[in-house]
Amino acid sequence: MTVQHIRSPNLPADFNSIVVTDTRGLPRYWPTVWEALHGNALRKSTLSGKLSAIDRLYRFVADLMDEDCLDSLLFESKYSEIESCLEAYFISLRNEAGRGNKSNYNRNWKTAFEFVREILIRNQVQNQNSDISFNYLNRKIKRIERLYASLNVKRRPRRRPVRALPASVIEDLYEIADPLSKRNPFRSESHRWRNYSLFLLYLHQGIRRSEALVLPVDAIKQEWDQTIASHRYWINVTENEYEIEDPRFLTPGIKTDLSHRQIPLSRSLSQLIQFYLDNYRGRQPHSFMFASNRKQPLSVPSINVIFDRFSSALAKTAKRDLYSRQGVEKVTPHDCRHTCAVFRLRQFVDYGLEMEVALQNLRVFFGWSKNSDMPRHYARAFFEDRLNSVWNSQFDERVTMLRQLSSVTSY
Repeated sequence: MTVQHIRSPNLPADFNSIVVTDTRGLPRYWPTVWEALHGNALRKSTLSGKLSAIDRLYRFVADLMDEDCLDSLLFESKYSEIESCLEAYFISLRNEAGRGNKSNYNRNWKTAFEFVREILIRNQVQNQNSDISFNYLNRKIKRIERLYASLNVKRRPRRRPVRALPASVIEDLYEIADPLSKRNPFRSESHRWRNYSLFLLYLHQGIRRSEALVLPVDAIKQEWDQTIASHRYWINVTENEYEIEDPRFLTPGIKTDLSHRQIPLSRSLSQLIQFYLDNYRGRQPHSFMFASNRKQPLSVPSINVIFDRFSSALAKTAKRDLYSRQGVEKVTPHDCRHTCAVFRLRQFVDYGLEMEVALQNLRVFFGWSKNSDMPRHYARAFFEDRLNSVWNSQFDERVTMLRQLSSVTSY
């Protein structure tokens, strides 16, 4: 029993998927149904993780019952046996978590429970015309929800507060990432411009780490706006429609359906990224915006390496401020996303928007679902006055960046 990735250029795109298989290598019925119903809304790495958790539940039930029987238990809606299996599985995960293993048992439990609940609900709808009453089935499902839905395998560690990066860290990162800076830790000029473009996209646009890696070369768009007598610029954050296969082992992608979005872009940042594309990206056998020195799409681990090197180059005072404020020693793309979100919310409010409207704008800008609590986390953080020492209303038209751009384009 395992999770299999079916990938073949000889198959139609819809047949390239991830499946849970049994001991004979055949796809399991209910995980396959679940993947068909819910898999399209998930990026591949997320789907793979959820199917692995479901596969683990199947293997546990087979060992517990001395029979590979979870599919049949779900088919026949045998609630008593299912309850017993869930209880035993929860205790097993809790015991393993107590041994100090770093695996995310809580996530495995939640995924397994939601899978069982969704399949039972689906069976409930299909069995409405059977001899078993709808109310009886509904009571059974509600009982399982009351027993198990709120359980946590292990108490979650206290989450680090959502905060913008300290002003000293932001200023230092601007100087370090500058392609013309002596403090830039990268030797190759093409790498310097690529990494600078990435840094500014993460900080100014707040996109997720993987979102930058799926952008095609023509993701940035522009059109003439007669009302302002000027061009408007934006970036399409969505999958690369030009590529059928992604050769990267860890395939980046768009997190959810609502993460596909268009977000405004400043003229200066648009010009800077275009400068990188025209002069330093080079000819590539793929259409992704950011490439490695091996003419491959840039990978997720490469982003981590880039930010690790930026972090290592931070001045001592900036490192001290980062640790005292955030409790960490490294800057990540997600820290840049936090910082951008705090500023954008401040910007919306300064424009005179009511807080609720500003939060809805924030939700659209950053690609959060309608049920996400993230905007309200930032509502508490945006009052941090220290941001004002770095940014003002001219955030998108930062003078230093414009000066640098004009200096290189005049070569």
